[in-house]
Amino acid sequence: DSFGAHNGFWVQSGEVRHRGLELEANVDLTGGFSAVAGYSYIDAEITSSNDGDEGNRPALVPEHEASLWANYAFRSGRLDGLSMGAGVRYVGSSYGDSTNARETPAHTLVDAALRYRRGAVEGALNVTNLFDKEYYAICRAGGGCGIGDEREIQLTVSFDF
Repeated sequence: DSFGAHNGFWVQSGEVRHRGLELEANVDLTGGFSAVAGYSYIDAEITSSNDGDEGNRPALVPEHEASLWANYAFRSGRLDGLSMGAGVRYVGSSYGDSTNARETPAHTLVDAALRYRRGAVEGALNVTNLFDKEYYAICRAGGGCGIGDEREIQLTVSFDF
């Protein structure tokens, strides 16, 4: 264990195996449209353990994750330099600890962005969890669930020099 007799030290308590597949597609479509899609599948298992959880899934490792982002960039006229995008992120269910006694539910979130570039200056407005969806980031056996991040709005200005 990581505490108790070994307070202040981490002690390896077993082995974990991760096998999986990751796919990503990045596509430039006509007329300023582009899209990026991604998917990952992870078959994770605790293969050896001193803690009695051999055969369980490691904590915080969802089996499935997927995302899709679409973007549109204006390329001429009064809106030249403006681009906007939106995306969806799916995170599958996972366990809060290696006992696998309590599952953290899957969740899907929507993000958005608005950017404007003029010469060497770019301004960007990024919003994660656009609809301020309440979801659980982690649920532990006997310890309750922790709420995930609320909507976050970030405004940045950058200069190329």
